[in-house]
Amino acid sequence: MLTRMQLPIDHHAIKMRLQAGCLVFFVLLLTARPAFTGDAELTNLIVRNSNDQLQVDLSIKGIFTEEMKAAVSKGFTISLTFLILLYEVRDYWFDEEIMGKTALHDIKFDVLKKEYRIRRSWEKRPSSIIKDFKKAQRLFFEIKEFDVISLKRLKKGKQYQLRVKLEIDGKNFPFTGLPWEFETDWYTLNFIY
Repeated sequence: MLTRMQLPIDHHAIKMRLQAGCLVFFVLLLTARPAFTGDAELTNLIVRNSNDQLQVDLSIKGIFTEEMKAAVSKGFTISLTFLILLYEVRDYWFDEEIMGKTALHDIKFDVLKKEYRIRRSWEKRPSSIIKDFKKAQRLFFEIKEFDVISLKRLKKGKQYQLRVKLEIDGKNFPFTGLPWEFETDWYTLNFIY
């Protein structure tokens, strides 16, 4: 008959390994660099009307890091989502959301042709092709004459609030292994129609 031999458990060694593992985890957590900076800001938020539409212009600054630039130059696609909400401001009650829209932007560098392809979901043309990175970056991070809502749906003399936010969905890129997730705060603009 075989007997099982009991080995003594070294509780001190287990505790030391657990503490060392936690220390390594927190060091990695604290030294990991995000792919996006906290310096991103929405600028030039302008509301205007065309003949029959309420339109918005805006741009984002301070969002591209060196890691993002390197990813784009290697042919990775980076996508942005602009969230645009319009509320009618009501006294002594909750504001009423009238409309919500999204604008999707993609940037991709064609390594063979040495050109940037910018797709903006709200434009009629399929995509813009640009050779210069600075111009491509500016086009990628701005919206001009985006139709928000028909002016027929707005009431004269009423107060409205436009809220805008930028989000980038997380993606894991092979050379970093880190998800790229980012969103700005809500930016608001109050106006009377």
